[in-house]
Amino acid sequence: MSESLTGTKTFGTSRRLRLSPTMCILLLGFLLAALLAIPGVTVTTKSLDQLFLAFDWIQRLLKGQVPSADFHSSLGPLAYFLPALGYRLTGSFGGALPAALALVVVVMTIVSSHVLVTRLRPYLAILFAAFVLLILSAPIKLGEPVTALSFGLYHDRIGWAVIALLFAMYLRPNHPVGWQTVIDAVSAAIMTMVLVYIRATYGLLALAFLIFMLTDKRQRLWAAAALFLVFVAIITVETTFIGSFAYVNDVWHRIKSDGVAGGGLPDLLDKGLGNLADLLLLSVLASLVLWRNRSFRDLVFVLLCAAGGLWLLSHNLQRWGIITVHAGALVMTELLLRRMDEDPQYRERLVVNPAGVSLFFLAFVLPTILQCGMALALHAGAAVAKAGQSLALPRMDGIQLADLWTTGDFRAASFYLEMVQEGRGLLDRHQEPIKNLSVLGSVNVFSAALDLEPTQRVIADVRWDFADQQPKTATPAELLGSADTVLLRKFEDPADDLRQLYLPYLQQNYLQVGESENWMLFHRQQPVPGQSRQTSP
Repeated sequence: MSESLTGTKTFGTSRRLRLSPTMCILLLGFLLAALLAIPGVTVTTKSLDQLFLAFDWIQRLLKGQVPSADFHSSLGPLAYFLPALGYRLTGSFGGALPAALALVVVVMTIVSSHVLVTRLRPYLAILFAAFVLLILSAPIKLGEPVTALSFGLYHDRIGWAVIALLFAMYLRPNHPVGWQTVIDAVSAAIMTMVLVYIRATYGLLALAFLIFMLTDKRQRLWAAAALFLVFVAIITVETTFIGSFAYVNDVWHRIKSDGVAGGGLPDLLDKGLGNLADLLLLSVLASLVLWRNRSFRDLVFVLLCAAGGLWLLSHNLQRWGIITVHAGALVMTELLLRRMDEDPQYRERLVVNPAGVSLFFLAFVLPTILQCGMALALHAGAAVAKAGQSLALPRMDGIQLADLWTTGDFRAASFYLEMVQEGRGLLDRHQEPIKNLSVLGSVNVFSAALDLEPTQRVIADVRWDFADQQPKTATPAELLGSADTVLLRKFEDPADDLRQLYLPYLQQNYLQVGESENWMLFHRQQPVPGQSRQTSP
């Protein structure tokens, strides 16, 4: 490596092929996207229900339903449209999620090749691009082992990676290019739109960041232009495509149910302690910068990274992974190195010197880079080899349930798969034709497997462990919607009041036509001529 560490834009000696930082990032991103998409196979070792939930979303969109318009959801429409687009491109459920994430990786690769290269010295730009793109690519949940392959909560990984990249735009361009302001505005608008429509909490923090950037005289032009582009895009989407106001209403009801701070102060403290090491590492870098700069804006930015990221985490199902803290550490590292460039005497300190600061940041992000890189490589190898067992379900080609040194998770997933296959067998024995099916107590993968029309109802997912996310005022009739057939997972706790709402309604309005160890099957009764029948409890 030639003079790349001191800020030049090429790599390699004069006798070797030279790659610019932009080219390195593009090659890396396209390689990661290829590792995801080319095998066309989804390998999972756990969270099979979350994978099936994504398949139910795909089926709903393929049949013409729109999130927040035809069913309530606090997730943004992009979380649903991405898997559906992946299915359209690959024609299979097994290739849908890998292809969808590969598309996101390609888009963010192009954005990061501009945002990072124009603001950072080359090795920091490449290092942080690898960090962000691997979080997007690796099929694991943040904070979980390398072998815990799962595409569950893929929308949260998109949110974390994109908002970290957006926060890097706090830095003023150090290597501006032609049309810098225009490209900055478009890049920021693209990232903000992704965040707004992947999940509202990420979108709110992104909008807060853009408003905060208006306080920077040298960058307020692109920030204002980005806000304008976002506003125009939202209005366009609202008037031509999706009911955004319905999405906002769903988000508002969810926030009222969960509280502004998610699980409340105890949950914030618990997750803060779980990420204490990262927060302390950020505070070390920030204190070095603030001691020299005495910048109020830098202080506000650091607080936004820490407090805003902790707030995001409080609304997620993960315990570790405040990726905005890593973005804050990146910005503080670059500011500190710029200060050292301006003051040669400051570079010669024993501990705080360019090499020490660079190694400090490398140690901060390298564990996640290695973890995500190994997980992606493991998934790609397992996908090519088609490791594990295929799912014995119709239309579920290209999905492998594997035991990759994850015996406990694999057993739980295998048990869940056996229960799903048992439910499918019960449906196959049913003599009446099924127009549309509602599943209570579990994810509805059966409609996707059997290519059934989705029901029109208040929410799409009625699982017992997700009962707290259901509308509190919804009646069983609203939750079941237009279903002519209902598959009910047997209650684990018959005394639960919420679960007891369903069985009396089913017994009154449906006829039980089958039963197995874990399921009860109901078919809607035809009304008796001349008699009226109550349709709600």
